[in-house]
Amino acid sequence: MAGKYDKYVSHPPHIQMRMKADRSVIFDGLWLGGMQLFNYNFSMGHQFVRKPFKGDNPPHTHNFPEFLAWYGGNPDDPDDFGGEVVFYFGEELEKHVFTRPTVVYLPPGLVHCPLEITRVDRPIIQIEMMLVPPDGSPPTREPYFEKDKGFSPDAVMDRLYLSRRD
Repeated sequence: MAGKYDKYVSHPPHIQMRMKADRSVIFDGLWLGGMQLFNYNFSMGHQFVRKPFKGDNPPHTHNFPEFLAWYGGNPDDPDDFGGEVVFYFGEELEKHVFTRPTVVYLPPGLVHCPLEITRVDRPIIQIEMMLVPPDGSPPTREPYFEKDKGFSPDAVMDRLYLSRRD
């Protein structure tokens, strides 16, 4: 039955992102990108991280705000994190290690990555949200260091859509 407010409801597809080189899974969760959600240009992903992984993203910048969050999966204790996340900021690659629930804000132009989840004692919830560029221009993603110029996530990663289609 179609409803008056259906346009405000979306069911994100289940997507896996795998490294082409070794087929390792680096994202396995729900993901909406582009104009899929409510005709608004932003992307959002959510996954349960079950084992350590190292992302292949070199340090990069983009022209839009991004938010990353990591939460523990214990519904009885929100502070029970059960893992370790290593993340780098700035051109000097300042290392940060998170062992408790954390939200990171990445303003446009801030150099960030790589990302590594080095310990997972029990599933960790990871959320990523990328907003539209503040000036309305198309989103960009540029490797920061000269040695990484030309890197494209699509060149090293496959996306598999696993949701059933209604």
